[in-house]
Amino acid sequence: MSDHPAQSRNDTRTRLLEAALEAFGSRDYDGVSTREIVEMAGANISAISYHFEHKQGLYHATVAYLTEILKAGMAEQLDSLEEWIKHASPEDCADKTCSFLLHYFEHILLGEVGKHAPGIIFREQNRPTEAFQILFENLLAPMHKALAQLVAKYRGQSANDPQVLFMVHTLLGQTIIFRIAQTTLLKILKQKQYSQADINAIKEQLRSQCQAILDTQTIPIHSE
Repeated sequence: MSDHPAQSRNDTRTRLLEAALEAFGSRDYDGVSTREIVEMAGANISAISYHFEHKQGLYHATVAYLTEILKAGMAEQLDSLEEWIKHASPEDCADKTCSFLLHYFEHILLGEVGKHAPGIIFREQNRPTEAFQILFENLLAPMHKALAQLVAKYRGQSANDPQVLFMVHTLLGQTIIFRIAQTTLLKILKQKQYSQADINAIKEQLRSQCQAILDTQTIPIHSE
């Protein structure tokens, strides 16, 4: 099944967004030209102004399109979570936290969108533009909040507790590293890509580390 929302690939706007996702995912904003994008999409240059007004509008729409794709890939894990948590045991919450991370790992690593999403997401993290707010409000913040609720229920802490928030960030970080630094790991492994055995081993490692992090002793956080 495709990672992309249910839209016709023959639709000019969709083709432009997919071409822009590939282009902006591999190069900086200034290194991408609108002419290049329309050629990739098989469209006319006037289609940019018609659908998005200008290059910045196209970039913002591309980031919004990316969040839709990623959210669709995680919908099964996150939909109706707040209601589910009310009746879930702490152990169920721990299992769902780790299962979500494994799904997230496979989705961003193995999914079609995983080829281009990291370039945009991590560039916006490092050098945020106005588009970062689109990512934050529609993807990053909801995902962080959902994991914080799960972790808090398991540990008996508030979802706003700084330790819970730090823990969620750690859980996400240990998962993402296998995608953003895969070039380093593959070079160490002397491979061109992860094998299925590698992926299974990484998932087991992530699950083990997830539980270990969830069971971390509460650490007092002192304000200065």
